[in-house]
Amino acid sequence: MKPSSSLSNDQKLKICHHKAANPSIKQSALANWAMQEFKLSKVPTQGTISNILAKRQQYESMDSAELTSKRQRAVKHPELDNVLANWVLQCQARRVALSGDLIKEKARQFARQLELGERTPEFSNGWLAKFNIRHGFKAQKSYGESGSADLDAIDRNMPTIKEKLQSYSLQDIYNMDET
Repeated sequence: MKPSSSLSNDQKLKICHHKAANPSIKQSALANWAMQEFKLSKVPTQGTISNILAKRQQYESMDSAELTSKRQRAVKHPELDNVLANWVLQCQARRVALSGDLIKEKARQFARQLELGERTPEFSNGWLAKFNIRHGFKAQKSYGESGSADLDAIDRNMPTIKEKLQSYSLQDIYNMDET
């Protein structure tokens, strides 16, 4: 395995924990420990170690996806990111199958509603991959036609369907699908 020259956030947190477990250790000794522990190509500078220790609370508050990354990138549109993530979570709770294209289209709709204008992201496949990693969303295999359902049409027509079903007894209502 090739030695690394940069530290992941998880490794930085481990440096903080090693310092906490060994409070009298000097930063130079901590840097040497980190180089050996993480097979780094060079010893981190004293300034690097000092910066890492100063950001301990930040590393401790990160989720697993953030800890695996090597650096933190600020989300350019946090409101859009949060609204879209909440929408995905709601869809997952209702067991709605989501495709990448559907998530990107919903992101475009939210961007228009938030009036981002020229600041609107491209919503590329790369953007989608990073969004999914940031929130820990995994792709789920969709069988049949459920992955191609028109969610807006469902929302528009659900009141009509419910109204028509009121004239029937619950025991006479069935949900059918192709087999």
